Amino acid sequence: MLNTNADTIASVLAVALSKHFDVRLIFCFEKKGVLMDVNDQGSVITHLPKKRYDELLPQGIFADGILPKLENAYAAIQTGVKEVLIGEAKDLLKNTGQVTEGTLITL
Repeated sequence: MLNTNADTIASVLAVALSKHFDVRLIFCFEKKGVLMDVNDQGSVITHLPKKRYDELLPQGIFADGILPKLENAYAAIQTGVKEVLIGEAKDLLKNTGQVTEGTLITL
């Protein structure tokens, strides 16, 4: 029996593909994006560079399921993935195919 994390699997696949393609990794979950306050759906952090993440992490802003997503996002970007977006599936790609909401993860 294996206990796997889908975020880790997606990140590893994205990194492998980034050797041949420009890759955008999208993590979908039930929130509109990474939140400053887990109880406030309107507190989406629209852009979360690594430096800001490192500043907020010790404050306990991020917890539970978002931590593996963020850790895998930064690992993917550091090893070749062009960008990572985190948010609710129905909001991330509208009919235009362009990103409209969520949290953009960058170095």
